[in-house]
Amino acid sequence: MKSQPRATINLLIALILTLTPIAAHGGFDHVRGTVVSVNNNVLTVNTSTGNVAVKLDSRTQVTKNDQKAQLSDLVPGARVIVEVPQTKDKEKVAQSVKIGVAAQGTASGKQPGKK
Repeated sequence: MKSQPRATINLLIALILTLTPIAAHGGFDHVRGTVVSVNNNVLTVNTSTGNVAVKLDSRTQVTKNDQKAQLSDLVPGARVIVEVPQTKDKEKVAQSVKIGVAAQGTASGKQPGKK
């Protein structure tokens, strides 16, 4: 039964690797993707799993290159990372939005596929 300790160790490693990302989020969900639109203080982000709508309020901090930015900097195609506190409410309200560079082909702010 030499494999019993090895199976236990493998199980512990799998458990640690599974729980580590949860602890790393520090109580926040991260929405990563590109800006689709901003309408009526709702930011829509295209993520790898589809579009996600996140509400923006007066407390939402918007930054670009670690400097304060404006909502007008949230142009279609811009890459963003949105931090949303994990709450029991279904409504997602962003605590912060970090703006990166525009996705390839959208540096002008044009939506992909539009001329």
